[in-house]
Order: sequence, then structure tokens, then C-alpha cells
Amino acid sequence: MNNNNFEYKQINSRFIISDMDYQREIKMLKVRNIVANFNENLVNAIKVSYREGKYYVFDGQHTLAALKLRNNNRDLLVSCKVYFGLTKEDEAKLFSEQNGIHTKVGTADKFRSLYVAGDVDVVEFKHITESIGVIMDFKNATSSPNRIVAYSKAFYIFRNLDVGEYISIINVVKRAWNGDSLGYSAFILGGLYEFYKIYKGEFNDETLISQLSKISPRTIINEGKVTTHGGDKRFARQILIAYNKKLRKNRLIDKI
Repeated sequence: MNNNNFEYKQINSRFIISDMDYQREIKMLKVRNIVANFNENLVNAIKVSYREGKYYVFDGQHTLAALKLRNNNRDLLVSCKVYFGLTKEDEAKLFSEQNGIHTKVGTADKFRSLYVAGDVDVVEFKHITESIGVIMDFKNATSSPNRIVAYSKAFYIFRNLDVGEYISIINVVKRAWNGDSLGYSAFILGGLYEFYKIYKGEFNDETLISQLSKISPRTIINEGKVTTHGGDKRFARQILIAYNKKLRKNRLIDKI
């Protein structure tokens, strides 16, 4: 990717578009906040990519919306830094790397843009997760069954365990709680990750699924939060307690 081929120019806002495959939805609260604290001396040029005869904004979408709002929602000429020769994947990659105070990209937006950019790890992460019937669409949506929303936690587990173990953890949630959205929360996924690390080779997957099905993920979370320190091991301990409950043999010793 060559991002040194650019020029500054004035472009009418009507010709600047967003590629929603990697862009986020406009948040009007953020736009109004920019307008309320507007200082034209601090406004950076909108970064756009000239691709296939069109101008695609990849950095400054909310600033652009704020400029239009200040102009009574009418189009206007805006200062742009126009990049040439970028692919859609390049734009998505640059979008994901934004880290300015006003443009920090949210977790779901970042993962979606990295997926569009063809990031090998993220593409594999999504493919493997969805191969077992769990939705991973990188949307900031309300929780629903069999949909992962704790992307960062799930990705951390994916990167730090082998693929088989990652699939096993996701399957535990899917089977024990019928894909209850709380089961895919960072608390439960983190607790299962710690449990798997500590008791690798010592527990039985089917027993774990059966035992967890007798307790709700909400209970595990609430009981774990009683302890204010310990990180994800707080929830791993609750998983251990659930695993051992009423077992007459092959109980696990407390190593947490």
C-alpha cells in the first residue's frame, strides 16, 4: 500500500461518500458535540480515497457531517486530503488504524474494517467461529442468541489457544446455554479461557456442558463479581464450582 500519493483539494461534500462495508454508522450525538465545540483552526482535512471515479471518506466522516450540519445541512466545499491508488482493502486498513481523540474506532468497527481489509487472523477468526454456527458480523448490535459481541475477548482467546480449544469453548456456550447471549460475554468467555488453561487435560467436555447447563451464565457472572479482584479467574472459579457440584467422582481440585 502506497499512502504517499496524495494531494490537498476542495471537494463538494455531495461527492464524498462512505463505504459502509468498513465505515461505521454516523452518531448524531457525536456530530452535535463536534458542532458545539467547533473551532475551525482545529479542523483537520477530511481524508478521502479517489477510487473508481468516486471519493470515499475513510477518516473524518463525523467531521464532514458536522460541517454540513453547521451549514444548515446543505452541501459545501470541504478541505480534503485526497489519496490516489488505494484499494478498498487499503481504505479499510487505514480506517482501522485511526486513533485520534476524536476519531478512535470502536471495537466492532475495527474488527469489521480489518476483515474487509483482508487481515489474515481476523478473516480466520470469523470463518472458524461461523463454521460452528455462531454469528460474528462485527456489528454494534444488541445481544442475540448465538452471536458474539465480546470481540476483543474472543479474539484474545482465539490467538492464545489452539483452534480446537477455541472451538471447544465456543461450543460449550452454544450447547450448555443454547447460545444465550450472556454466555458469549467477556466475563464467561474469559472465565472459560482461564478454566481451560488451568485444567487442560483434566476435565471432560461433556461433563462441563452438562454441569453448566444447570446454572445460568447470569448466576456465574453475579457470583464472580462478588470478589472484586482476580480478573477472569473470578468467573473460572464459579465454573469450577459448577463443574464439581454433586459429582461423585473425577472432581477437580481447586487450583485457581
